[in-house]
Amino acid sequence: MTPATEPALRENHRPEETRSRRFVEANSGGSLREALDDFLALRELGVGTRDGDRVLRDQPRIVSRFYDVVTRFYEYGWGQSFHFAPRRSGEGLHAAQRRQEAGVAGILDLGPGTKVADIGCGVGGPAINIAQATGASITGLNYNAYQIARCRRAARRAGLEGTCDFLLANYLDVPLANDCFDAAYSFEAICHAPDRDRCLDELWRLLRQGGQVALTEWCLTDLFDGNDPVHRDIRRRVEFGNATPNLPTISQFVAAVGKAGFEVLSSRDQALESDPDSPWYRSLQGRDFSLASLARIPAGRWFTARVTALLERLHVAPAGAGEAALILNGAADALVEAGKAGIFTPCYLVHARKP
Repeated sequence: MTPATEPALRENHRPEETRSRRFVEANSGGSLREALDDFLALRELGVGTRDGDRVLRDQPRIVSRFYDVVTRFYEYGWGQSFHFAPRRSGEGLHAAQRRQEAGVAGILDLGPGTKVADIGCGVGGPAINIAQATGASITGLNYNAYQIARCRRAARRAGLEGTCDFLLANYLDVPLANDCFDAAYSFEAICHAPDRDRCLDELWRLLRQGGQVALTEWCLTDLFDGNDPVHRDIRRRVEFGNATPNLPTISQFVAAVGKAGFEVLSSRDQALESDPDSPWYRSLQGRDFSLASLARIPAGRWFTARVTALLERLHVAPAGAGEAALILNGAADALVEAGKAGIFTPCYLVHARKP
C-alpha cells in the first residue's frame, strides 16, 4: 500500500482487529509448556475426527498453539521463510525459496499498486521478499499472535511499513470487505485450515473479479495408497508433527479450488522440478554441507534437541522446549520418508482466476 492509503486501511483494521483479537485470545497465550500440553491434548482429539463442528472449533486453536511452540525452532532452522522449494543442482534452500517466491510473483504479475493477500504469512519472509522485488502492497493474514508480531518487526527493519501490513485473522472469517485484493498467494498454509472449502470460499470473497491466486500446498500424490499400512503410518506422523490434519490428494485439492468458483489456469507438482540429486527434502537429510543448514540436518536436530532438553533442566530454556524439539525431529523424519516414497509433495502449485 502507499503511505496515502495506509491510514484508510488501518482505519478499516480497527473493528476487525477487535474481532481478530477475540479469536486469538481464545486460541493462544500462556507458557510454552502450557501451549505444548494444549497442542498435544487438542491434537489427539482432532486426529481423524469427522465431527465438523469440533474440527472448526478446535483446529485453529491446535494450529495456533502449535506455532506458539515451534516458531522459535523454525526461525532458528529456516530463517524467515517457512516453506520448502524445488531445488536446482548446487542451489541452497534459501536461494530456492527466493526463486520460488519470485516465480509466484511473476505468475501473478505483481507490481507497484497491486493489493495482494499472503494467506498464512508465517513470520513474513515471503511477504518481505516479494514486496521488495515487486513494489506490491501485501497484507499478510495469520492467526498466530506471536508470528504477526514477528512480521511487523521484520517489515519495520526492512523499511516496508508503508508496503506490508499484517492482520491477525482466522482464514475462515477474515474481517475485511469483499473484493479488496487484486491477487493472493499462499505457501504451505491452507493445509492448516480446519475447513479447506470454507477457506477457499473466503479467499474467493476477498478477491476482486479477474483476480488471480497462486496456491502452493501440501498434498498426497497419486502414489499414496490408503490401503498400505506403511503409507498410512507415514501420513499420520506427517500430519501430527506438522499440525496438518486430513491432507488432501492432489486431485482433491485441485477440485476444491474449482468448487470455490475459481477457474484453474494451471497446476503442477513443483517437487518434480527439483534436480534429482537435490529433492525438496534434501535440507532435512544432512546433505547440505553448510553452517546455515546445521539446525535442519539429522545430527543438528539431534544436538539441538539434547541441548534444549539440558537447558530446560537448567531452567535456561522454558519448560516443554525439549519435547517440542523431539516432536519436530519426528516430523522431519516423517517428511523425508514421505518424500523418498514419493507419496507426498509440499509444493503443489495451483494457479487460478476468479472469473
